[in-house]
Amino acid sequence: MAIRLALAAEDFGQPLRQAVRQAAQFRVQGLRLNARTEIGAADLTDTGLRQLRHFVEEHQLKVAGLYCPSRHSVADPQDLDRRLLMIRSAIERVRRLGCTDVLIRAGRIPDPTATAPQVAPGQPDNSQVDSLRNPFSFAPPPKLSQPGEAAQFELLTQVLTDLAAVANHRGASLQLIVSDYDPARISALLSQVTTGPVQLVFDPAVCIMAGRQPAHVFRSLYQSVGYVRLRDAQRDVDGAGVEVPCGDGAVDWQELLAVLAEAVQPAWMCVERTGGDQRAADAATAVRRLQSLLP
Repeated sequence: MAIRLALAAEDFGQPLRQAVRQAAQFRVQGLRLNARTEIGAADLTDTGLRQLRHFVEEHQLKVAGLYCPSRHSVADPQDLDRRLLMIRSAIERVRRLGCTDVLIRAGRIPDPTATAPQVAPGQPDNSQVDSLRNPFSFAPPPKLSQPGEAAQFELLTQVLTDLAAVANHRGASLQLIVSDYDPARISALLSQVTTGPVQLVFDPAVCIMAGRQPAHVFRSLYQSVGYVRLRDAQRDVDGAGVEVPCGDGAVDWQELLAVLAEAVQPAWMCVERTGGDQRAADAATAVRRLQSLLP
């Protein structure tokens, strides 16, 4: 894989033009933009998009994708129409910025083989009924909060099929951000979406938080990977995980970068810091650490 490093403009906490100037001070090739806060909020016209692209390229950078931030999964029924409107807008604009990648949050991929509907949280079942006091008592019928995972999987497939068709027409590529790397579910999902290009965003921090080895996960999925987020994480004794500055977590960067370099298709590798009080400084330190390890 051709190593193309990028930075996320939002990590600088500055207006977009200032973020471009700051990113240009590092030996990176790209700058990832936010489709909602940096592109959508500005409501840029075609002329404005061309001017932004030229401004980025004047600083020896390329636009390294548009990230569509959302609180919920791309197929979550809550605020679905508004979310899809933002994504379609990003798809229509991304090529005008000289890029193809549109990053969207797919969250956890539902199990397509699970058909039982999900029960609302906090509902009692028969195991929680005191049968000693009343042997004829039973829990009330459960209140179903949402359809079963198979139905959720079908909805996710339908949404991605529609978006992929739009992306294919516009010459864009959907990049899915997932919360866990289950090869079987990922394969099942991608095989169902045939209307346009859909690829996977690989994030080593997600691997660590899920108790997986990033290099092993990438090797098993590399043919489906089209974008890489370079984040680090630490897993605690309770089984949870938290993002930390690059180099301070559990990712073996020397091993992972070597594995990434072995892949054949080119992809952007975006250094990101989504938390903390010093995001810009952490991102800058991460770039220097990673550049020192590049094969």
